[in-house]
Amino acid sequence: MKKRLLLAFMAMSAAVSGYALERGEFVYTPQGRFQITGANVNANNAFQTMTGWTVIGEGKTLADKFNTNADGYAAGINSVVSIDATAGEGMYFKYEPSDAGTYVVSFKMKGAALDNTRIRVADNIDQNVVKVVTNTDNVYGGTEGEVVANIAEELTENWQTFNYAVVGDGTTHSLFISFVSMATTVEIADLQIAPAMQFADLRQRDAMLEKLNAYKNCYNWDAALLADLGYDEAIANLQAVGDETGQAELDELLSSSQEILDEFIKANMDDYLAGNNDNYFNAWRTKIQKANNIGDWTILPAGRGFWEKADYVAPDLGHFCGNNTWCNGSPDAPMGVYMEKTLDPGSYVFSIESNAAVREGATSSSWTNNDGWNVAYGVAYVVKMVDGAAADTIVSVVKDLDAVNFTPFVAVAKIEEAGTYEIGFKAFCKDAYKALKNGSVTYIKDASLYGKNDNKYNQKQLGYEADVREQITTGRTQLTTAKENIANAEYLWGKAELQACVDSVETKIADFEQLDQDAIIATYQDDYEKSTSAETGYMVYTVYQEAVKDIIAANKKFVAVNDTLASIQTAISAAEVVLGQRLYDAATGKADFQSAIDTAKGIQAQMKAGQYSEENAATIVAAIAALNEAAEAFKATVPASAITTIVDIDFEGAAVQNDETQLYSIAGAAGSMEFTNWSTDGSGNQPFEKGFWSNGEQLWPGYIRIGNGTGTVIFDPTENGSMGTNILKVACDMYIQGLSGRSLGFFLKNVTTGDEGTTESEVFGLYHNFYNWTTEKNTCNVDVNAIWAKSGGSYNDASPADAPEETLTANPLQKSHFEVILDYGKNTMYATINSISGSTTSEEVAIDAIPNRFVLQCNYNNNGRRAWFDNLKIERVQAGAVTGITEVNAAAKVKAPTKVLKNGRIIINGKYAINGMLVK
Repeated sequence: MKKRLLLAFMAMSAAVSGYALERGEFVYTPQGRFQITGANVNANNAFQTMTGWTVIGEGKTLADKFNTNADGYAAGINSVVSIDATAGEGMYFKYEPSDAGTYVVSFKMKGAALDNTRIRVADNIDQNVVKVVTNTDNVYGGTEGEVVANIAEELTENWQTFNYAVVGDGTTHSLFISFVSMATTVEIADLQIAPAMQFADLRQRDAMLEKLNAYKNCYNWDAALLADLGYDEAIANLQAVGDETGQAELDELLSSSQEILDEFIKANMDDYLAGNNDNYFNAWRTKIQKANNIGDWTILPAGRGFWEKADYVAPDLGHFCGNNTWCNGSPDAPMGVYMEKTLDPGSYVFSIESNAAVREGATSSSWTNNDGWNVAYGVAYVVKMVDGAAADTIVSVVKDLDAVNFTPFVAVAKIEEAGTYEIGFKAFCKDAYKALKNGSVTYIKDASLYGKNDNKYNQKQLGYEADVREQITTGRTQLTTAKENIANAEYLWGKAELQACVDSVETKIADFEQLDQDAIIATYQDDYEKSTSAETGYMVYTVYQEAVKDIIAANKKFVAVNDTLASIQTAISAAEVVLGQRLYDAATGKADFQSAIDTAKGIQAQMKAGQYSEENAATIVAAIAALNEAAEAFKATVPASAITTIVDIDFEGAAVQNDETQLYSIAGAAGSMEFTNWSTDGSGNQPFEKGFWSNGEQLWPGYIRIGNGTGTVIFDPTENGSMGTNILKVACDMYIQGLSGRSLGFFLKNVTTGDEGTTESEVFGLYHNFYNWTTEKNTCNVDVNAIWAKSGGSYNDASPADAPEETLTANPLQKSHFEVILDYGKNTMYATINSISGSTTSEEVAIDAIPNRFVLQCNYNNNGRRAWFDNLKIERVQAGAVTGITEVNAAAKVKAPTKVLKNGRIIINGKYAINGMLVK
């Protein structure tokens, strides 16, 4: 009896204290449960000598690496103590079985508190590497047919026994047990190797019984129902599994039991996670990074939900690497997921599986678990919510979490009162590990929430009704929008056509609105899938196809055609702004440009008097194109004598080092930029560079790869110390990629030196984090959404999109063009941005200084994710004194979705086009 009690305790872990291998005994290993069938084959298990051990380390002996501690484990059983922790050195034991059978390897270890063994060297962390491995090369370090049997383990100051199984597959192999890079706190004892046979892993039996009993006992099921499905028989069969049951027999019982459970749930319970496949955490669908939500679940901590690759078994939370304690420096905070549900009285079963770990080391960038420490415990719970706060815990299940194996949680909630309930899972750090600065991660998978109540309709049917009513409501909303559109005096085209659609759809929607719950659910079928395009959407499909589709399309077309008409006013207003800008005060083509504007206004008047047609749309497109051409021609009439180039650097020139300061600079046709952190060959920590170095080859050398630091240009824009009423124009190009927590931008500064020393003031700044999309400086409040900026691994080492050389990635970085206009006649400035993401001009703000420094600045710390800079030009433009009208405001007022003009096409919300294009 005592022996059986000990075995029951051993089922909790492969690491136990003071346990030796004895013939007939059962032991648990990561590979399952095994019975020892023969004697220990390592005659030197007590380390009376070091016979059988081979040193690892050139020129070293075993005595250089380990000392023998007489009776170190127990009387008659010595231990060996590491005395040299040199990386990559240690010892190994080789055993060559005479058969191809199964063996259990057992040894004892102890070390310092909160230490652990590893099975690999990762991220330059090479300490306490222990491996139990077989290979068919029959040499230490061989990789042919390699099978690693052990896992990483936590060490303590007390002895622990670690058991691992090498399962025979009929292939002759050699067994190697190695201890490499062992800390001098480590002791090893009692290494045994014994033949074994695999039997049923009773941990798997118990986990399945927990599930079966949870669903059986959650509700007062009819006994005949359970009998018909063979439910009780499945439980009885698993309960009969004992010491002598084979693993294959257990596997068959587990499979059949799961099938019975699945069938039972499907037939008798409602799925409260249905409607969003991501709710189940059971299949990878798309890359997830820094998510606040996965499916309907809210992530804790916020913004730390990940599922990066299809071959990752589950999504992970936290995803924090080194130099921080649990949960990124908040060791008392949980990682987990939760959602709120409105539940009726009834019985509910919430299931989820989880593990939790720290990373491989304090400075690790590896996302592979460190499975040596079991640092956390988990809580699965259901809580009643009142006014947004937890009012009563209905159920909570608490279990320790393993670093590798997933721990199943099954929580049964008996709901007695209808209301809002929070269902969730949270992983908390154990007190002993809260000071560890090794990062942290929690994985979750296989979530489910099933319920049983006595309502007339089940959750699928009620969900179907909600989907149908959603379509009916959409139809009513679209009808209201259509009527507002027709009544809007600013819309001139297509009203008769839209009214005809309203008349047709109004009656249909009214009829659908009269349907009661019974009538709608009567159309439900078990194969229902929410769809407006497939007939298996049933009434959802019918309502959409017969009514909603037509009114949505009519509204979209109506807005699109009227935006076509409005687009010519947008172009006219923009042209009038250009005509009135003091930047073009010296232009000689004002009369011609005004004539072009007047011509466009004449076409606009003709279009307003008519209705939409393809011909009229094409006329508007042509008028806008002509007006845009006229605007560019007008800008070109500023005489060269009115423009003084202060700085002109295209970065095609070579970088030259200053002998005194050792800093590098690049000169252009006018001016030069000096860099605080420069590399001529791609080496160094995030330096500025000309181009990108790939395998010794310099790519894209005509661009500056922005590094961590500054690039500064010193200039004097004044004429005899004054800007007068003239304008300073600063222009540059950037190709931007974001990096978490890092910012990029440029500044215009005024630096003066006098008797009291050097003073510096900031005239303009635009400094933005393009990953988290947060702004540190934006003097003119320019809309940064017009900047093209992307992030992610697919943009690492990306080239500028217009680089002449071939890009290394599928996704090059697109150009954003920046201009800052400083008008000293008005003492105001504004900024403009142009990119494929759009164009924008900021408000005007006051200026109180003249800049004499341009500073390109960045604090990136990632060599792969970088941005580019090019074409810095600073000009002084002649402008007279301010007289007459100084500001022209756009006159267009269009109530419509977002629209932009691209290549002569009006794009509505990025989807709908007109002016010769198909309107969907």
